[in-house]
Amino acid sequence: MVMVILFILFVILIALLGFFLQTSKTDKKLEKANNLYKFEKYKEALELFQELYSKESGNKLYNWYIGQCYEKLKNYELALVEYNKASLSTKFIPPLNEAEVHKRIALANLELGNVNKAYREFQIVTTLNPQNPDAYFYLGVMAKNKGELQKGVEFFEKAFQYKKDYPEAYFEHGKLNYLLMHTDKAKKSLLEAINQDPDLYEAHYYYGIILEKDKVYQKSMDEFLLALRDDRFKFDSYVHLGSIYMALSDKDSAFDIFEKALAVGTVNKESLLDAKYKYADYLVQERDLNRALKLWQEIYSQDDRYKDVESKIQIYGDISKSENLTRFFTSLKQDFIKTGYTLCKLLRVKVENYNFQKNDLLEFIGTSRLGRDDIICVMHMVRWTSLVGEIPVRELIDSVVERGASKGIFVTATYFSEKAHGLSKIRPLELIERERLEQLLSKVYE
Repeated sequence: MVMVILFILFVILIALLGFFLQTSKTDKKLEKANNLYKFEKYKEALELFQELYSKESGNKLYNWYIGQCYEKLKNYELALVEYNKASLSTKFIPPLNEAEVHKRIALANLELGNVNKAYREFQIVTTLNPQNPDAYFYLGVMAKNKGELQKGVEFFEKAFQYKKDYPEAYFEHGKLNYLLMHTDKAKKSLLEAINQDPDLYEAHYYYGIILEKDKVYQKSMDEFLLALRDDRFKFDSYVHLGSIYMALSDKDSAFDIFEKALAVGTVNKESLLDAKYKYADYLVQERDLNRALKLWQEIYSQDDRYKDVESKIQIYGDISKSENLTRFFTSLKQDFIKTGYTLCKLLRVKVENYNFQKNDLLEFIGTSRLGRDDIICVMHMVRWTSLVGEIPVRELIDSVVERGASKGIFVTATYFSEKAHGLSKIRPLELIERERLEQLLSKVYE
């Protein structure tokens, strides 16, 4: 009997020894696999984890490790399979964490383009862990991509609420507030993003735009110069810098910067056309019609219906042949007013007052001699590139009536429509078109 008991104890001892030896061997393999993973040897780690899993297929921890290896190897389909198996665990003993498992499922679905599934998984994460900042961040990104900007703002607020050092969340929050025209909130968040990560050049770009709109030009330029370090924003930053230099009346620097922008170029057709159009308008102010015409022609070759480019090419092409018309079109504001005064004098109108109307229309109010009487006269002068139609002429008539005037004069460097001419035959109006204006300008600029 004693021998039987001793034998049983011996067998138990051997079994326990074998168990501990096997456990020790398993622990060493697991440790080795984790070390391989740590040193980015994902294929070797995967093989060891799979070997361990084959001997203990009920252990969901191995599914978790295998899933991470597949994810690092960018095999997101197989990673998703393993993570889904891990999520079925009834117990989540560290290092297995239920919220983290669902977060990995969400990220894998994002990589595979399964946005709706990813969205649902991130919502599960926030249910399991209401203070998970990354889940809120990704929910914010997806809301933004769906056009749900306000919802995105709320998600990003929660992201940096639970993670103070989160420049990406602050940036996205600032950008969305900028798009929603909540300028103060945008400025605050973008500045925080920059303070946390000075190399976040996209934040510098948007912060620069806000400062430019606030006319804080020097600081805005500093931000755009930083944004230039990111090729994605190089073209647009140059365009903004060029516009700022124009606002500061440093035209040589502005034109140099615009040339740099065009040399860099962009795949965004609309941005490129807009930059060329803006630059061409600045060139007109400096009387460089040849360069402006070249830019308009480039725009026209890409989009023959872009804004009023076709009209500009036709009008400015003719204007560039006349030194006087060129000067008329490209003069600065004060010179344009002075030209108007001189034209009024040539037309025997004594100016009493003037004002700028909408669409850069200059209105003069004065008196003109008719026989022995002085009559009130209103003159409208424009340098539009388009045909002057019926509506602007009717607006002149309204102004004549409103001011109790007896005569109206409309001056343009282009031409009037047939209906506009018709109105002048039944009203006391004088319409001055290109040829007559050019004759008058030859006296103005003597």
